[in-house]
Amino acid sequence: MPIKEQFARIWLITMLVTYFAYFVAVVVVGETTTLRQIGMFAATVVVQVIVIGVASAVMALRHKGGPKADERDHMIDQRATRVAYQLLLCAMILVGCLMPFNNSGWRIFHAAVLSIAIAEIVRHGLIVSMYRRGVDG
Repeated sequence: MPIKEQFARIWLITMLVTYFAYFVAVVVVGETTTLRQIGMFAATVVVQVIVIGVASAVMALRHKGGPKADERDHMIDQRATRVAYQLLLCAMILVGCLMPFNNSGWRIFHAAVLSIAIAEIVRHGLIVSMYRRGVDG
């Protein structure tokens, strides 16, 4: 399994678990103080950074001196990034241009975070999918 696919799998699983837990906590807790909202988000980001950092270090040590990214790896990354960017762009237009008329504060923040999380999940999911399908051009 290529290292890029391994990294995408780890990133995908980490994003799914951390943001699922974050949004469940947001729904369960409901309206709360700003400090508590910031704390929940910070905890989510810290867990992500730790898991991704440790996994990246382990993969780097395990694949030291391995093959570098080739044209296929770059093509897969570009395709997945293109799709995720379009999704993110549409979501941010909704969040930034339409939501301020009916919502404010934390609702807009959570919608923006959800948009970013979905775009990243789609990106890494597509990377894994393209490696599994054997996309070659």
